[in-house]
Amino acid sequence: MKKNRDVVVGMSGGVDSAVSAWLLKKQGYHVTGVILRIWEDDPHTTEKGWGERTCCHVPMVEYLCNKIIDIPYAVVNAQSDFNKDVVSTFKSSYLSGETPNPCTSCNQKVKLPLLRKWAEENGITKVATGHYTSWQYSKEYRTYGLAMAQDVAKDQSYFLSRTREINPDNTLFPVGALTKAQVKEMAKSAGFPVEGLLENQEVCFVSEKRVTDFLKVELADSHSGQWNVHLLSGESLGTIPTAIGLTRGQRRGLTVAGGKRLYVHSIDIPGKTVCLSEKKDLFEDTFSVREPMGILFDTDLHEHATIFVRFRSTMAPVPCKKRGAGNRFSLTEAHDGVVEGQIAAFYDQENILIGSGILTRKGERPDTQRS
Repeated sequence: MKKNRDVVVGMSGGVDSAVSAWLLKKQGYHVTGVILRIWEDDPHTTEKGWGERTCCHVPMVEYLCNKIIDIPYAVVNAQSDFNKDVVSTFKSSYLSGETPNPCTSCNQKVKLPLLRKWAEENGITKVATGHYTSWQYSKEYRTYGLAMAQDVAKDQSYFLSRTREINPDNTLFPVGALTKAQVKEMAKSAGFPVEGLLENQEVCFVSEKRVTDFLKVELADSHSGQWNVHLLSGESLGTIPTAIGLTRGQRRGLTVAGGKRLYVHSIDIPGKTVCLSEKKDLFEDTFSVREPMGILFDTDLHEHATIFVRFRSTMAPVPCKKRGAGNRFSLTEAHDGVVEGQIAAFYDQENILIGSGILTRKGERPDTQRS
């Protein structure tokens, strides 16, 4: 018999997932908290460039479930999956000249799949998370999709855009229609230790987002020797110790001077070469995606519709058009956010998610393989 009032809540030790569990219990659900253990405590992590973790804090979840919310909880070992599908992919993406999105990969390949697996093994059909998004019906595409939160800066539909097999019947987002301020106020009123709860960051396993420092240790063999730096015009600007970890559009952290504001334009990993340019040279009016997924790529409804795309989680959607039957798109206005390896999340005119893909620039590496 299905337990329709049973739900598993993925908890991280942060305020959003804690309040999600608290709200569901108040609504009459039989709630079980599940925390994924994605790393062992390692006293040498700072030497490796791995800083204080900002996600999935087991002791905090245990305290919240036992002392505050009063619900059962379980700890699921996810270290192997996390290392293989998130950390290793993170490193290999940079080695191929791409800029990965580890939070999206974690939701897609680790958190949601393992959460759902544990729920199914225990006869539970519903799972919930503390993501800021909600299910809305797209009239244009005649299906339910994840809607952007009212506060774009806190919206997390982008981070779930690659996640499979979730729908309004099996996945709940209790705080999806709330603001962060409202969630924190609820936490205070419920007696949560708000100041001690985690605030997740995108690269949770890299201290203070020092990606280059992290990769310098983890990929030491790829950092040997000097990297040549030149302008888009071909003029040489000297050398730098490494370019692993740099991102297209990055300005901070560059140790060369060109007499003007310069940004990373492209990186040639095999040739150990970095090309810099002015800001205006970063703007693109076309882009492609590989590994497309979602109704956008399963229907011809898009042929006469304006589609909106986001290249970053905090970016407001911008209009684009699908070009023909492939996975190429044109932008109404050129944008500087087209970065290899990042996620392109597509929305309808009501800001409801309709598809996603991994960015490639100008169709340089077309890939029609479906995800």
